[in-house]
Amino acid sequence: MKNTVALLLITLFIACKSEKKESTITSSTPLTKDVKTSNSTLESGNYSSLLIDFKCDINISELAQVLKVVETDLSISEYQRDGECRFNIKGFGKNNLGSASGISWGPFLTSKAQNKKEIESYLERKKEGLKIMGMDIQLSETEDCYIAYQPGHGRMLIYNENYDQAFLMNYGIRSANNDRTKEQHEALRLKMTDLANYLLKKHRK
Repeated sequence: MKNTVALLLITLFIACKSEKKESTITSSTPLTKDVKTSNSTLESGNYSSLLIDFKCDINISELAQVLKVVETDLSISEYQRDGECRFNIKGFGKNNLGSASGISWGPFLTSKAQNKKEIESYLERKKEGLKIMGMDIQLSETEDCYIAYQPGHGRMLIYNENYDQAFLMNYGIRSANNDRTKEQHEALRLKMTDLANYLLKKHRK
């Protein structure tokens, strides 16, 4: 009789322990899934003509429409470089030589891992509400790239985790454009954002 009772107690103990263990495993599964989802790479269009084989194929008329300025406020820079677009724009201060502000854009070599690291770093700071010299990030209108802002350096970068290149867009350091106001600097940043989204839509395949 004693042996029967002891055997029954052991059986109940093992059953309860097994049930508890199964419950613990089941409740932890959704947490793991959430972590994977938050770190997933965005599905992307094909941006080879923008990030790999970029050629400056935009003229003054097209650029004026994108930036919403008159064509006479734009001119092609005399300092050209292969794989890059360079223009001058009036109305946003003058450089140290007394000429109109320069704007430029083009790809540069990085890596998929570095792009991912940069994006995660920007997003983490954004989540914490931390803006160093106004640095910020937002999802592009194509929803498969990120636009990272560095207004203190007068530039922004387009990041895509699926490429070993990033895309740099310069609109000039404010202090290097003698009479550019804070309001003009912000207005030009917004215009360059319009240009970034335009280029992504134009080159996306």
